[in-house]
Amino acid sequence: MGTPAAADLAFITSVDKATALPSEVITYTLTYSNAGAQPISTLMVYDTTPAFTVFVSATCGPTLPANLTGCTVSTQPAVNTTGALQWTFTGTLAPGGNGTVSYQVRIE
Repeated sequence: MGTPAAADLAFITSVDKATALPSEVITYTLTYSNAGAQPISTLMVYDTTPAFTVFVSATCGPTLPANLTGCTVSTQPAVNTTGALQWTFTGTLAPGGNGTVSYQVRIE
């Protein structure tokens, strides 16, 4: 996370299945929130494909919190490979604001 107030940026990661078999697709959702009293600008969210999985897709949203004007998946591995993911936002994340990004992987 690249922000001047990184200590105020909180994350919760969740997955849609407690268990999965080889070839099944699972979705990771990263919920971000501004726990501080000041807006956060230059917001970026980072993750990487977990062990024993390959990348399927990544998305922003479904909606952006107020004052964030855009989101792009600026780094992602090729489909069926592994690697880093990065979501880059424009605008600012207001105090108390929160949103989500997600990505899908297939169990090897």
